[in-house]
Amino acid sequence: MATIPARRIASWGMLAALFCLATAVSSVFLAGMDANARRSPRQSDRFSDIVLTTQHGRSVHFYDDLVKNKTVLINLMYTGCGETCPANTAALAKINDLLGQRMGRDIIMVSVSIDPIADSPERLKQYWQAFGSKPGWLFLTGKAQDVERLRHELGAYDLDPAVDADPSQHAGFVTLGNDRSNRWIALPLMIDTPQLARTILRIANDG
Repeated sequence: MATIPARRIASWGMLAALFCLATAVSSVFLAGMDANARRSPRQSDRFSDIVLTTQHGRSVHFYDDLVKNKTVLINLMYTGCGETCPANTAALAKINDLLGQRMGRDIIMVSVSIDPIADSPERLKQYWQAFGSKPGWLFLTGKAQDVERLRHELGAYDLDPAVDADPSQHAGFVTLGNDRSNRWIALPLMIDTPQLARTILRIANDG
């Protein structure tokens, strides 16, 4: 098993602390929003309906097929990632198990490769299979410019161009959204898995 550097563990601890603060603030904020505020403006209005390809070789539209009227977890990854992506993917596999029959019905996971040139559908399928071939979980690739546009639309970029250009610097976060209720939040994966699953279900059950 690969050794995780101490600075990475410290970083995860800081992210967990920030998440606890962000969760407390966002819970109060979201609880105070009325129905009209939740409907407009919609977070999903900023998403381009790009065409992506699943690990099964099927073409899908990002918004119409994966986000519209669903609860979706969006993870950015790539199969050549050294340690962050495997750790994140293993955490998502555990969450998938905890969500049970909801997966693939009203809740889906999408893992989008930020190295779409190297990550073919066949390679993504092997990666999906290595983590248990979980249901309701799509691994996606597409045109490099489309994936880059989506990454920025999700806000998953660094303001420092040098850091942003280094894929190994991407953080262990997922974007969680319920398109029906227009509730969206970013969650770090390196915290208590049951707590994450409860948060996902709470947002999925809203609206």
